[in-house]
Amino acid sequence: MNKFLSHFVLFFLFGFLVFNSCKHSPQDITRDDPGNGIDPPIDTILCDSTFVTYPGTVYPILDAYCISCHSGQTPAGALDFNDYGDVAYVAESGQLSGSIKFEDGYSSMPKDGNKLSNCEIALIEIWVNDTTFITPPDTTECDTSFITYPGTVYPIFEANCITCHGPPTPQGGLDLTNYENVTFMAQSGALMGSIKHLSGYEPMPNDAPPLTGCEILQIQMWINDTTFDPGGIPCDPDTVYFQNDILPLFKSGCGISSCHDPQTAESEVILTSYYYVMQTADVVPGEPWESDIIEVINETDPDDRMPPLPANPLTQDQKDMIYTWILQGALNNFCDQEDCDSVNVSFSETVFPIIQNNCYGCHSGTDPGGGIYLTNHSQVSAAGAISPGNTGSLLGAITWTSGNIPMPENGQQLSDCKIAQIRKWINDGMPDN
Repeated sequence: MNKFLSHFVLFFLFGFLVFNSCKHSPQDITRDDPGNGIDPPIDTILCDSTFVTYPGTVYPILDAYCISCHSGQTPAGALDFNDYGDVAYVAESGQLSGSIKFEDGYSSMPKDGNKLSNCEIALIEIWVNDTTFITPPDTTECDTSFITYPGTVYPIFEANCITCHGPPTPQGGLDLTNYENVTFMAQSGALMGSIKHLSGYEPMPNDAPPLTGCEILQIQMWINDTTFDPGGIPCDPDTVYFQNDILPLFKSGCGISSCHDPQTAESEVILTSYYYVMQTADVVPGEPWESDIIEVINETDPDDRMPPLPANPLTQDQKDMIYTWILQGALNNFCDQEDCDSVNVSFSETVFPIIQNNCYGCHSGTDPGGGIYLTNHSQVSAAGAISPGNTGSLLGAITWTSGNIPMPENGQQLSDCKIAQIRKWINDGMPDN
């Protein structure tokens, strides 16, 4: 079923019930009173308005002037006038009349052509005014029994919003692949205000049909049932989080220049955001071994494995982490309240895993970033011994101190816990333990 056909049901059902007695179905609209207050007046000799229908009157006008542009694989303005739903949308919103009458605020149509005749404009307006635009009801059941962000809400964003509000240059700086941005919109009321087209909010989706009543209801139920804890989201030690665990690893080891960044997109795979990972890396939620990424990181042939030579292969812990994330549904999840032990810190169990997951991809191989290697205790200790603010300082880079390049590059700052753990290890003399 054309998605558009469901858009009008909830919003115009009331109008249908009230006015159905004096309105007509869209396919057989008639008018028996020529020249009934139409401005500009209809020439009743040359302009027959006695029997105005969509297929017999309106569509031939559109076919003559509009469909050459508004049809095909890439119709102008994403409006296909061979689709009645698209025609109904612009008719009911006022865009059709505004455009053909060359009114201010509308794109004059036909584009770069002469204005339609008074008769043709009048006939279209008769059809618009006498049509209820009640489309066949959406019989698809609206499932509100188990609403989750990754399973319900995010797919709605992906289908309707992320084309504009997603990487690499989200409109208004609002990236809806970032859960933190979504929670801010949800808590502030801007999300519901926009999708319900409330006064004072920018209607969303922009220049497209509104969300269905079911989609709006599902998003509203998710907001109402979600506790947006101002203290953050507690971290479950048994859960692998994309934003905390997987994305830093991908950015460090894979989504780097000349490999799987948006500019290079080696093998058409980009690994710098959740959106790109799910769109290009053939990740199958819940099915690790059906996901190409699991196969390539476990490949034993050095010529085929990822990351490729001269980079080192992922550790078994890192492979297991990616496997578990996919097994748990490959969610775009994150947490910011982790149990933090910044007292019992060791290099092998605490510090080096942080380095491996967040820094290793750039600071290893034959051409490490900034000429700084971080592949073993000696190299990490050398960077740890440099005071913040001086070139090459590990602590300066992860605390984003003035004079140091913020690290991880093009990524979020390490959590307060991880910074505290590295600081503790440095203050303890950087033991190889």
